[in-house]
Amino acid sequence: MAERRTANGERGAAALEARSGAAVSGPPVASPLPSRLRPPRLHVGLVARPRLQALMPVGGAPLVLVSAGAGWGKTTALVQWVASDERPAAWLRLDAADNDPVVLLGDLIAVLAPVSGCDPCLAQALRVAVPPIWETVVPALAAAVADAPPFLLVLDDAQHVARAECWRVVAALLDCLPAGAQLALSTRTDPPLPLARLEAAGALATVGGVDLAFDRGETRDLLELLDLPLPDEDLDALHTSTEGWATGLYLAAAALRSRPAADRTVVRGDLREIAGYLLAEVFATQSPAVQEFLLHTAVLERLSAPLCAAVTERDDAQAVLSHLASGHLFVAPIDHTGSWWRYHQLFADFLRAELERREPGAVAGLCRRAGEWYLDQGDVPLGVVFLLRAGEHGRAADIVSDVWTRYWEDGQNETVEHLLASFADDQVRVHVPLALTAGWVYSALADREKARRWTAVACRVAVDDSPSPDGTASLRSSQALLRAAVAPDGVARMRADAELAARLEDRPGSNWHAEAQFQLGCSLWLTGVEGRAERHLQIAAREGGGVNSAVELAALGFLGLIAAERGDWEQARLHERRGAQRLAALGHVSHRRVLPLLLLQARLMARDGDIDLDAHAAWIAATLDGMVSIAWMTVLAGVVVGECLLARGEVEAAAGWGERARRALKEGGDAGVLDARLQRLLLGLKGRDSEDITPAELRVLLLFPTHLSLAQIADRLCLSTNTVKTHGKSLYRKLGVGSRAEAVEAGRALGLLPPP
Repeated sequence: MAERRTANGERGAAALEARSGAAVSGPPVASPLPSRLRPPRLHVGLVARPRLQALMPVGGAPLVLVSAGAGWGKTTALVQWVASDERPAAWLRLDAADNDPVVLLGDLIAVLAPVSGCDPCLAQALRVAVPPIWETVVPALAAAVADAPPFLLVLDDAQHVARAECWRVVAALLDCLPAGAQLALSTRTDPPLPLARLEAAGALATVGGVDLAFDRGETRDLLELLDLPLPDEDLDALHTSTEGWATGLYLAAAALRSRPAADRTVVRGDLREIAGYLLAEVFATQSPAVQEFLLHTAVLERLSAPLCAAVTERDDAQAVLSHLASGHLFVAPIDHTGSWWRYHQLFADFLRAELERREPGAVAGLCRRAGEWYLDQGDVPLGVVFLLRAGEHGRAADIVSDVWTRYWEDGQNETVEHLLASFADDQVRVHVPLALTAGWVYSALADREKARRWTAVACRVAVDDSPSPDGTASLRSSQALLRAAVAPDGVARMRADAELAARLEDRPGSNWHAEAQFQLGCSLWLTGVEGRAERHLQIAAREGGGVNSAVELAALGFLGLIAAERGDWEQARLHERRGAQRLAALGHVSHRRVLPLLLLQARLMARDGDIDLDAHAAWIAATLDGMVSIAWMTVLAGVVVGECLLARGEVEAAAGWGERARRALKEGGDAGVLDARLQRLLLGLKGRDSEDITPAELRVLLLFPTHLSLAQIADRLCLSTNTVKTHGKSLYRKLGVGSRAEAVEAGRALGLLPPP
């Protein structure tokens, strides 16, 4: 700026001497340049900010502290306040020379004379070898101020003043302000005044960076003032990245104006215009030690003293953080205790770019130390993120493969999914335990595309008998269990995989032993070995209750279905009650685990004539839609729900379930004993879709399950044998069958005949 001191530090000493008529007998006291005694002239239009002006308490607290980092609009806010305030205002822009109490007092006398009536010649008393600051000057100035009418005094850029005696002068002025007068301090650092005491006494009002930040509407108004209107989406992005930082918005607007309209979406702190300002006004003003701290902690999204100490390997982290916070150096608190901080987004961008430019090889080591610190604190997700940034892909994969089951069992499914999403696909594929983890996790989540992709990878990755970090007996066992769970190659192969897993998981009472028993029980039931199936499912339910509640839930559902199939409704209801209790306790469980219980409940509702069966069927459909496609489970659901709906005469709804099961069977291979049940359902539906069966034909059909011959049926019904034969042919045609046995099966599927 033009207003600089002469080489000997004088500011208009000759003019002062000429005005006073006295010789300069002591240290010269330069008069302040006129531009420092008035609000600056702004070179751009101003956005009206009534929200901010409402925070300026006119005639309220004697001290108004406007404290924020560089470029937050402190001076502009005060200019707008002065312009709107009816009181006389005095303005003094401080600089480094005001760090001398003699210079500061001379400037204050000059600026306060018009509003307080103090004699400008009072400055003459400062022009001696030992100025009588506290004996004469300060008391005289304080007396004049105390008798003045209400006024507003603004001391701008107060961060240039550091000496305690200078702030003692300011405190003396503050103490003698008359009622209705106010002192406004604009500063980048909090001043050494008793702020806590002043605030407790209601004598302090503060306006900080959060208050000065432009809100979205003000950002829009500013861009319109700068003739740079943006679409809402781009406006939101700009406001988010700048966080309402006034200078950042102006600089970003300048940068964006030179870009094509289609390229105005990304604003970062490493843009030339923004980076240049941050370098000169913020970074370069710090000591080399603080600069190094800023650069080395730029890899962190959150800052705490212990974390920064670990990353920088310095023991002064707390002191530096306190310095950054008190100096408003683009750090913001993110908790209420002052333990955690973050850098402003644009400042963080700038620092990372500077770190890469100055120390391109340092990032990996810094991130590695951050990762190890987070792991030591038990924060695995962030530890993994930083290990990956450090290039430690194998170590990160080992950790996730080891811990995912613990998070999963605690219901932290999203945490596990986030951990997997931290890796690139190729990093997952080449790490066998992590590929198996991806298969297990995504097979239980709602993203069907990821489930299909990662179960395919996990089921086909080459494995051996190495120990598995997830707790299974080996990598081979983990894969066999997963293959049995999703049955990618049909029920026959499912049983082989389940039997292999059951042999390998030979530790009764363990989580994975219960899983293996459950999968073996399901595969045996599907292949028609009901007795053995029930025994293994009972083991799964019993062991799962202690170590794997989701397995217990699924096993109870299947045990209930088996009991219902053989007509043991009391036992079926017992399993349903236990399963419902377990589900309520779990709160959330993967869809494939809860599906058997839902199907059991549908069977019981159909038997009881529950009118809510349709709503329950819709729940089952949503459950199927939200899980990985497992052919036999879809067929089972289609058969059970279809049979229940058909028995109630809801032919169209039952047909929809039958068609869903048919498509799943076509796409997924065999479904074991469910194949025949599906065919019976489809035959039954075909019969219901034909012309109605007459009462006479129904009487004949009711005797088909007996051992009576056609002639004996004719005798029983008092009909001729030919009439019975005619009814039989008509039944075959209407039911779409070709034999008496098939007619009986179709009749039972249709609900025309009682269960066997």
